[in-house]
Amino acid sequence: MAAAAGVSRALVHTYLGDRRGLIDAVQVRIVGRLDARVAPSLARSEDHAARLRTLVGALFAFVGEEREGWGVLLASGGLDHPALHGVRARWAAVLADGAPGGEVAAQAAVAALLLGIGGWVGRGTEPGAVVAPLLAGLGAPAAPS
Repeated sequence: MAAAAGVSRALVHTYLGDRRGLIDAVQVRIVGRLDARVAPSLARSEDHAARLRTLVGALFAFVGEEREGWGVLLASGGLDHPALHGVRARWAAVLADGAPGGEVAAQAAVAALLLGIGGWVGRGTEPGAVVAPLLAGLGAPAAPS
């Protein structure tokens, strides 16, 4: 890895420590890109149904464009990374605002999305097919996409 980056092994060890440090740095970077993709559009959505559609659409787009990065995040245990816990909590808080099902339903929706998104994208599932059941779980009627 050091050779590919054009730096010394000592420099890599100084900044990252061991293998776990490298994995952690990669996970943080992927989570950062994910949040940078999702958060701005999520903040602009006006109601809970629009926020959920926005979240689903942004996650589908991110995973579709960054399949390798998403695969690395999953394979390395990144769904349990503290950085992703913080992102999930923020997204759930935004979804819960005005949602009939409240915070617990929003947390469940975000968790379901993160666990299922890779398979859905891989199988070619349309985002709208995911939105309707999640809206029902949030206690909201399904709105047109």
